[in-house]
Amino acid sequence: MKAVLASLMLVASTAQAAPQDLSFFVLVKSSNYAQSTDGKLTLLNYHFFSELFLAPDGKVTRASLSRDGAPEAVIPYEDKGKTFYVEGGHFDSEKDVDAAYPNGTYRFRIETAKNGVIEKSLPLAGPDGKTDIPAPITISLYQNGQKTSPAALKPATAVTVRWSAYSNGRADPNGIVDDMIFVVVADCAGKRVFHTGLPFAGGDYMTYRTREVTVPADRFEPGKPYSIFVEFPHVAGSGKADGTPGFTSFATATYLDMKTTGVSDKNACPAKLPPMDTGQTDRMNKAAKPH
Repeated sequence: MKAVLASLMLVASTAQAAPQDLSFFVLVKSSNYAQSTDGKLTLLNYHFFSELFLAPDGKVTRASLSRDGAPEAVIPYEDKGKTFYVEGGHFDSEKDVDAAYPNGTYRFRIETAKNGVIEKSLPLAGPDGKTDIPAPITISLYQNGQKTSPAALKPATAVTVRWSAYSNGRADPNGIVDDMIFVVVADCAGKRVFHTGLPFAGGDYMTYRTREVTVPADRFEPGKPYSIFVEFPHVAGSGKADGTPGFTSFATATYLDMKTTGVSDKNACPAKLPPMDTGQTDRMNKAAKPH
């Protein structure tokens, strides 16, 4: 699902009784938006990707993804070090991403050192087999109980982040993982200064039931740009393979630039801020395109 997962899910294996090579695996079809300071949303892309998160000391030798009905179209995962990744590309419309990667049942085949070959099939389809990406998210920011412009945040002051309704949020019928909400804030160097919890990490995580979260005051220095995204992963299918949880999701994310008032007394920021993750294609030199 994006870089926020890689930064947190590495601790998930501590909650598992037996040694595991994998912490987590996921397949995502998503939409991504940029929000302007006046609240206008601009579509960035539709995105298809999959990621396998290694447990500490875990080892995957090879992995592939395929779709039932198209066994010849096997997609290998690329070794990224702490994760294995499939980049399916970015698309201009839901129709285009659906044409490239139709909804259906997708099969994970993962060759590991401790757990042998892990195989799991999970559905990626909404009602009537259709794509079920949540409605786009609009982000609102508040300080001291008042709505605040993202371009004029008070430094050293807590920011409460709120978002529009989760259009299709629900509890997981399989009892594996309820629909999630991720909120991430990064500084101008791309360092994450705030992130919410994730499932399978042994603690609480935000679900579709959550309506707001507060970023502590000490995360905001004067005269600095920051970035935030809010993401809704809506679970389409979930299950476990040899004790390792996985899910497929239809997700949406909205990215918003923020800036604090005042004058910075620290290092200057780059003219162009780095992308928060692979969904923020307006900050990439070149967006990945489908093959």
